[in-house]
Amino acid sequence: MITKASSITVFVKNQLDAKRWYTEVLGFQVISEIEFSPGWSYLTVAPSNGSETVIELSLADTPEKESLIGKQAADLPLVMFISDDIHEDFARLSKRGVDFSNPPKEVPGGLGAGFCDLYGNQFDLYQPGT
Repeated sequence: MITKASSITVFVKNQLDAKRWYTEVLGFQVISEIEFSPGWSYLTVAPSNGSETVIELSLADTPEKESLIGKQAADLPLVMFISDDIHEDFARLSKRGVDFSNPPKEVPGGLGAGFCDLYGNQFDLYQPGT
């Protein structure tokens, strides 16, 4: 029986730039950072050290992977992040330069706001039950 998801891969152009953006702009924590060999590093981030699911910031090292940056889920969000105060998160992240497509608005089951990372990967911020 499958019990949970442990990681999600997000292709990036530069792991160092992505690491800075996810930690300094989104406020995520580095969970793992292992260099297996020159040019091949395993880097994961998450909203907190206690997060069950991490995001692997994977270097797009082939033309095929590069073509997927920002399009891994076509025109849909790749990941939905849960917020306990979407208005506060929206204000804080907007001040840090997060590119939101809309302010928090009513969506089925709560409030949502879409945003992109520095490479155009699409995400949703969602507060359930409001």
